Amino acid sequence: MSADMDFLSLTSLAEALEKLRSYGADAVLVAGGTAARYQLVSGMVKAKVALHIERIDGAAGFSGNGTARLGALTTLRDIAEDADILSRFRAVAMAAGKCGGWQTQSIATAGGNVCTAAPTADLLPPLLVQDAEIELQSRARGGRTLGLGEFLLDAFKTARAPDEMATAFLLPAQPARSADTYVRIQRRGAMERPIIAVALRLAMDEGLKNVSEVRIAVSGAGALPFRATEAEALMAGNAPGKEAIRAAADAILARSSFRTDPRASASYRKAVLPRAFAHAVSICSDAIAANGA
Repeated sequence: MSADMDFLSLTSLAEALEKLRSYGADAVLVAGGTAARYQLVSGMVKAKVALHIERIDGAAGFSGNGTARLGALTTLRDIAEDADILSRFRAVAMAAGKCGGWQTQSIATAGGNVCTAAPTADLLPPLLVQDAEIELQSRARGGRTLGLGEFLLDAFKTARAPDEMATAFLLPAQPARSADTYVRIQRRGAMERPIIAVALRLAMDEGLKNVSEVRIAVSGAGALPFRATEAEALMAGNAPGKEAIRAAADAILARSSFRTDPRASASYRKAVLPRAFAHAVSICSDAIAANGA
């Protein structure tokens, strides 16, 4: 944080929304600080005041029997260790537990991970396959919800207005005979962002033979994580065998773009993505078969 930046510690949502109304784009929201620090140090965000929101009451936790509500200030460690999230939205818990090390997970929040809109943010693919919505609050206009796909505009750019704060994520109940997973490819032993990641939610018909519904999201293959809707259409209604998986993987590659950086080459990313996808299908298929047996 800059030495000449004001720092205000807030304890209520009303107070935070009033400060956002007053400061607008001159304010940066800080909870755990892992996302905000990167934005400030990199120069992506230039702010006059940091609004510390970590202690706001009621903005963390997980609840709901049908559509579930995940508070935006829930830490990644709490998400990873929550038995209810792990049983109902396994991919979300898995992603939270793979983001950085234990120390990062203990302070980083769901809201910070998502609202930074980093190209390889771990929570984005599993939330996309859950058809999650983000809840936004402002002092002037009240609340609104957006589908996560609508909220994400570009790398590091979202539809959040300067006077809004993300307060929760809404996750619809999963379909019957379904499973979800998160496969993350990274350098061995490195606590860093993924090279390639795939989230998958797979549902099977009553006979457990054909795919009744599928959701696929990928990161590391474009400016932002994306839903691979073309691949989803190819798999729906078919058995999840080698041919269907190969056709879906080709469709994912067709809409992907890969880059070379110090962590991996574009050719490596292109080669490993179909394998990660096939592994995700195998995990979900096995889990559904085991539960249906």
